Amino acid sequence: MPFRHAPEMPRPPKQAAAIARTAPHHSQPGQPHGTVIPMALLRALLLAALLALVPACATPTLAEPVPASSPFPDIPLENAATPTQLTALGLSGAGPWKLSDIRPATGNKTQLVLIEIFSMYCPHCQREAPHMNRLAEMLAASPLKDRITVIGVGAGNTRMEVDLFRERYGVAIPLFADPDLTVHEQVGEPGTPHFFLVSLKNRAAPATLLSRTGRMASPQAFLDELSAIAKRSN
Repeated sequence: MPFRHAPEMPRPPKQAAAIARTAPHHSQPGQPHGTVIPMALLRALLLAALLALVPACATPTLAEPVPASSPFPDIPLENAATPTQLTALGLSGAGPWKLSDIRPATGNKTQLVLIEIFSMYCPHCQREAPHMNRLAEMLAASPLKDRITVIGVGAGNTRMEVDLFRERYGVAIPLFADPDLTVHEQVGEPGTPHFFLVSLKNRAAPATLLSRTGRMASPQAFLDELSAIAKRSN
């Protein structure tokens, strides 16, 4: 059964802020009293503390994700991507933006967007990160490079959490935050990871071409499926 990060769980940023404030004042074994913990170690400890606070994917979802062959909401995108990624997506300013604002430099008239709904606390999403990177690389080297853009939205994740997820798991695709689960609710509260392939051919009415919960079988298999869908959507 698909699972999602429960919105009623404790809000980690408050505890994380407390950890960040107090950690430098505690001596570690072998350290002189008052020694400042290196930032890399502090960030690793912070991530470990956050992961311990929220059981990943612990609550079954009761809603239904937006199905294929149906309208897709013009979801808000809260900035957590890098400046270079925003430029590549054609997004300017500080945001937030809408999904329909994505206009890659390719200028292709029929833009498809592959959206991964993830949570930094979901172990399946953590294990999927290298496969998403590989899929993005394969797309960039395929005939679909000017047709499909890949992004991720962190369900219930703040910008800080998204940044930690990106750093810890080496995520290369643009990521956006969804701290209040606004996007997650609009797309039907799917389990994580969940993939949507959305057509922006009509930007006033985005359309869902694929909707699926769970990890991909392999980057190559997913690429083949996306290629077939893109061909049918011409």
